[in-house]
Amino acid sequence: MSSESIIYHTDDLVCSLHIDGAVETTKSGPLYIFRILSSSQASILKLDAEIRNPDTSWFWWPNHEGERGLLSKVHERLETLEGMTRGISVLYPISGSCRTIIIGDATGGIILSAMPDEKGRISKITVKSKTSEHVEFVVKTGRSCWILTQYQGGAEEALTWMNRIIEKVKWPVLEKAAPTGEFLLQVGLIGPDYDCLVPVEKGFLILEDIAKIMKKELGKGHWLHVFGYAHGHDLLYPDFKPSEFLGGSARLKEAIRAVHRKGQKVSFYLNLRIADESVVENDFELKKSVFLDALGKPVVEKAHERSFIVMNPESRIWQNRLVKEAERLIDLGADGLELNFSGQQTLLVPLGEQWGAGIREIITRIRNLGVKVWYRGCSDIYPADWAEMSREEQVMDIDGNIFSGSFIGEFDPRLFMTLVPGLSYLMPLSRDDVPVTEGTVIMKDLEDIMGGLFIYDEEYLERIEMILRRAAVERAERAELQEVIEVEKEEVPEQKDSETSSFVIDEFP
Repeated sequence: MSSESIIYHTDDLVCSLHIDGAVETTKSGPLYIFRILSSSQASILKLDAEIRNPDTSWFWWPNHEGERGLLSKVHERLETLEGMTRGISVLYPISGSCRTIIIGDATGGIILSAMPDEKGRISKITVKSKTSEHVEFVVKTGRSCWILTQYQGGAEEALTWMNRIIEKVKWPVLEKAAPTGEFLLQVGLIGPDYDCLVPVEKGFLILEDIAKIMKKELGKGHWLHVFGYAHGHDLLYPDFKPSEFLGGSARLKEAIRAVHRKGQKVSFYLNLRIADESVVENDFELKKSVFLDALGKPVVEKAHERSFIVMNPESRIWQNRLVKEAERLIDLGADGLELNFSGQQTLLVPLGEQWGAGIREIITRIRNLGVKVWYRGCSDIYPADWAEMSREEQVMDIDGNIFSGSFIGEFDPRLFMTLVPGLSYLMPLSRDDVPVTEGTVIMKDLEDIMGGLFIYDEEYLERIEMILRRAAVERAERAELQEVIEVEKEEVPEQKDSETSSFVIDEFP
């Protein structure tokens, strides 16, 4: 089936939608519902924008948590990217946190959004622009369900309409998580080259010293996050058994209790994606859970001059191993775990094939053990108590698949925050200019002021005292600002919603 129709038309902007593939279309009130049926080839949805007023026509697309900007600037920005004449892309549920595209002008626009796919089947969303007057968003997807509607108003009103859609249809929204804390401080105990400057007589009990400073500067109820606690950072995964050099499991358990006495909580790092090649070669069970590419070969990634093999998240053997590693840390008293699945390659299976279900299963099983879970990156199918905000650095592969950063607009995570309400976020203390939706809980990551991995050294305790003190000052300043805002709110009379925010809309042309 191939069809195309104009879905939005004003003096400023004209949008059309072209669908190529097996699809069923139904209508429910103001919503058009497209069910993309499974087939041997991916279906295509092409959303075309003809820009008639460059100052008012804008977009919002799911590059990580969201990227928003003027449509008229897209062509110019793509032109500056060498070799990207075919456009740039995000992959769901990897670099694309969701599958929602919003296009609008000063008076309204359209929303094209796919429901979360709990199986994590891969979709690709590409933005192209041949001239400054035309921009295309091309979606290649397998089996999926999409909703199309018009809305009235600007960007904020578009989010309000998206909220109403979620409320009115059977949208699979992730469970809301309780707020977990205000600050998180990281410490790596053993570095990538087996280097460790933790005093031998202290071992894991150095965590008590760190927690003591946290309590002094910030009070109770914050998180101390530990990585490099086994063999070292990016070493011998998936063996996360606590280092004997630092005192082994017994001393780590003692250290966690000491941190708890200081009023803080402890989380640990686990990598869900890779296993050290040397470990896999000597483990018959792990060999059976290696991910194989289309040619039947393992996928190898390099880190710190070492080779790691990408593991199959669908493998029950791999899932069980990671759950076992998590259980050991939880038995020692861990309050939370960071589950990381970021990697060096974006697409490992064909479009439309399942990829995210295995990751979702691992996260769910570990979270069900009663521990808090945080996930590096965001996706509308991965349950977590909080998610680490995506990185700012502009990184893309040679095929135009985005790893991180904004390329055609500005970072605006309110798109994802609207689609996954109630999720908390971990954000660097230095990144304080990010817009958020009302009520969103932000935990501040007290990153190293020098950048890079926050590995323990002779100056660590002195350095974190400065960082924690700065965080305390900024917290006080935010509290004062919030008091001013609350006073101003009380002075302004409450206004009724305008007619433009009504859910009732005219029929499509």
